[in-house]
Amino acid sequence: MKLLILLLILLMLILSPINSESRLVKYLPGFPGNLPFKLHTGYVGVGKGEEVQLFYYFIESERDPETDPLLLWLTGGPGCTSLSAIYFEHIGPLSFNYTGVYFNRTTSTWETDLPALQLNPYSWTKVSNILFLESPVGTGFSYATNAESYYTTDIKSSKQIYEFIQKFLMEHPQFAKNPLYVGGSSYCGLIVPFITQDIVNGNEGETGSHINIKGYVLGSPLTDPFDTDRIGKIKFVHRVSLLSDDLYESTKVSCGAPYWNVSSAECENNVQAVLDFVAPLNDENMLEPKCDNSFPSIWCRKNYNLIIDNWANNPQVREALNVREGTVGHWTRCNQTLKTQSYMTTMISSFGYHQYLTNRPIRALIYGLINSGDQELSATYVGILRWIKRLDVVIDDDWRPWFVNDLVAGYVTKYSNGHYNLTFTTVKGAGHCPSEYKPQESLAMFQRWLAHSSL
Repeated sequence: MKLLILLLILLMLILSPINSESRLVKYLPGFPGNLPFKLHTGYVGVGKGEEVQLFYYFIESERDPETDPLLLWLTGGPGCTSLSAIYFEHIGPLSFNYTGVYFNRTTSTWETDLPALQLNPYSWTKVSNILFLESPVGTGFSYATNAESYYTTDIKSSKQIYEFIQKFLMEHPQFAKNPLYVGGSSYCGLIVPFITQDIVNGNEGETGSHINIKGYVLGSPLTDPFDTDRIGKIKFVHRVSLLSDDLYESTKVSCGAPYWNVSSAECENNVQAVLDFVAPLNDENMLEPKCDNSFPSIWCRKNYNLIIDNWANNPQVREALNVREGTVGHWTRCNQTLKTQSYMTTMISSFGYHQYLTNRPIRALIYGLINSGDQELSATYVGILRWIKRLDVVIDDDWRPWFVNDLVAGYVTKYSNGHYNLTFTTVKGAGHCPSEYKPQESLAMFQRWLAHSSL
């Protein structure tokens, strides 16, 4: 049965209406000289007629690509490019050099056509092969051959990612034996557990080619926005002294968890008061300024991120990346029209997928372990701990500090259920997508976890 499935997938690849391709990128505009690492880019067609063409960046491990794990990395949004993870979240080997680049505060744009690139010393490719996927369709340089195929959902997109990884490994059999981890941040907290479950089920039911899945990694994951995430946020803002004791207790009494079903005027007033207190804060990192169009500043992280639009829309860059001409018009870091017009959220909660996987020989590092910055409001560590407790797993190593260079980098708790293992960690001082704020600590965390070493 498995041999027949493998032959069918191989036949699909041969008869593909748009040939899948992978090309080695030896240089990138903005970087001096040849790249000191191996970067491959390409497309894999998915769907009945391969009408969806998913673009990827595959960066081989700088240590030992033959044996190091393969990490499939998805970026949140939905609709945000993988380049965000590579350049801004410090998961990839490059970052932008802003020296000498002028930021126009009037237009909120960077006055440069081709920003300079520099090496990132804390890239996760130091210890793993990483496959950065532009998903769902309409993200980054991924595209569809017809308008109808741009319409997708959480489930449909996740199924396409499962199809993608099967085909990618068929095309790159030298990496099929490497341990595979599925990872992502933010919104991918809904997607990654589902894909991991799909891969596990495919292996057990022989409904697809066997994949050497070992676990999953999530950073600041969205899990249950209408329950644990919301409860965690209100508890967190009280815990860090953003709410008075009186307002917090009054909200608990008048509303009851999860503070969503506003059933009385008192509850409604309390919830609105809570929202008013946190409204001036930056959800992604409350220690940084909340920036909008009325406050264009070089100190705003989101304005730093605008520089990537200049880079990715440069014709030389697209040629170097082997982007198919005419498939994508003006490129944006996060495709907002995708969220408002063509993408439908169909997963209310990913908790059930986490729970399912606790009965499988899987390692969870939400952020490889379950990881969260301790200064963010969008996916608080309090909410994450709440749903972990519901998993009914045993604590093996209770809440304790972990260190980098003899300094406290955060706090860690380890759980298990038979052959299932989960590591939760906070990253001290980090915001949403902790590796963006604390790259050195995040690499240390990931490297130790991969090696089964103690944090």
